[in-house]
Amino acid sequence: MAYTSLPIEKVRELLRMKFEENLPHRAIGRQLGIGHVSVCYLSKKFIASGQIWPTQLTNDELQLLFYREKIISKPVRALPDFDEVKLKLDNGISLRKIWKSYHLQYPEGYGRSRFHELYRLWLVNRLDLSTQLQVVSNPNTSTEFKHALKNQTVNSKNSDMTENIGEALRNAEGDWYSQVHEKTVITLAGHGARLTVERDELAINPGTSASTVKDKAKTLARGVHGIKAIVIVGYAGYITLDAIEWLAQQNVALYTIDLVGDLCLNLVPAISPHRPFQRRAQYTANSFLIARSIVIEKLNEASRVKPEVTLLYRRIQNDISRMNSLEMLRLAEGRAAQLYWNQWNFELAHYKDLPEHWRKYSNRTSPLTGSGRKAVHPVNAMLNYGYTILAGRLERALVYEGYDPAAGALHAYLDGRPSLAWDLIELLRPTVDEQLIGWIQTQKWRKRDFEVNDEGKVYLRQQLARVVIQKSWIPDVKIK
Repeated sequence: MAYTSLPIEKVRELLRMKFEENLPHRAIGRQLGIGHVSVCYLSKKFIASGQIWPTQLTNDELQLLFYREKIISKPVRALPDFDEVKLKLDNGISLRKIWKSYHLQYPEGYGRSRFHELYRLWLVNRLDLSTQLQVVSNPNTSTEFKHALKNQTVNSKNSDMTENIGEALRNAEGDWYSQVHEKTVITLAGHGARLTVERDELAINPGTSASTVKDKAKTLARGVHGIKAIVIVGYAGYITLDAIEWLAQQNVALYTIDLVGDLCLNLVPAISPHRPFQRRAQYTANSFLIARSIVIEKLNEASRVKPEVTLLYRRIQNDISRMNSLEMLRLAEGRAAQLYWNQWNFELAHYKDLPEHWRKYSNRTSPLTGSGRKAVHPVNAMLNYGYTILAGRLERALVYEGYDPAAGALHAYLDGRPSLAWDLIELLRPTVDEQLIGWIQTQKWRKRDFEVNDEGKVYLRQQLARVVIQKSWIPDVKIK
């Protein structure tokens, strides 16, 4: 890890040698007089930021990108906790009394008038004030700050707050981390995430390199934790054998999902029931009747979430009731899906840096595949993460009930695909859409919330992926 700041000119030369000359990390390190681990770290950090070479970033912007924690200082005075201030105001405590309590705790803190001014600023913009406070701590810049504050308040309605690269990354990670609420599902992110057992409690250690956010380790005691599942986002980490046994005994599911949204691990302990008679019946059942029932129920659920399609679906449902071909049924389901997705048409609240083609959502289909896979729009990428975890949960539930998850009816049989789980997900997609898209429409989006690979596929940064998994999590009773 590169803990010592390198001269930014040397960093730029490192990137040139890496991406223009394609030199190995050790060769670059020898020429620049640094370790190959530092070369690897800086190269990966540049790629993870979403930049491409040659970059248009200035030296100052590169400095923020690689060494932002060494540039940004803390405010000279203790910053009030305005979430707590608002809560006290809602409980009937005056702002004057709140300031007095603050002043007793921090005698060198802000005066009453400045305290009130900062609270009004926070209430209007809900900003990270640390950067502004560095500016106003210098009395010579107070006039410029007030002028900037006035302009910022006017522009806030248009979601136009300008952020540089370092601010965007830091603010995005902090915003998403603040929305992680782990009541029934725990999410982890970053290299080094690990699960072990210590003193008969499950020790959950977060990753060490997911972002600038520093998560805390957790422990779960048997029988009282209330956790249904643990989801790990990322490629690296480890789990001990006694942790696997602990999870199995406590009936806690474990899933791992990679950075592009594909399910890597669905831990199903070898204690599931084996019911050969049930599986034989499953293989000999009339798959068309099952598929038709699934499609009809899916249309009913879609009508519940989007009542606008109810009248449009009546003719399709009448046609389905007379069908006797699986191919015709799939075509009808495709027409219905297109009508359904046409109703999800909205603008995303965003910062200036969000690309133009991401600002409006109107199409579920990706040009890379002709379907929802390999999303090129952030909304579709988030939906794919939610669907992937749901499919893993359905597969696990099917195995526990003694079914073969590969023996589907609506989806074609493919080696390695749990077709029955993807059949049943059709019944629950509208619920996921309702929860996840409803939340998406309340958020304000940055370009730095997402990554784009060489193919053009969009995927989520790790802290955002943790929140998306939780926001798309539906109750176990619906799966049962």
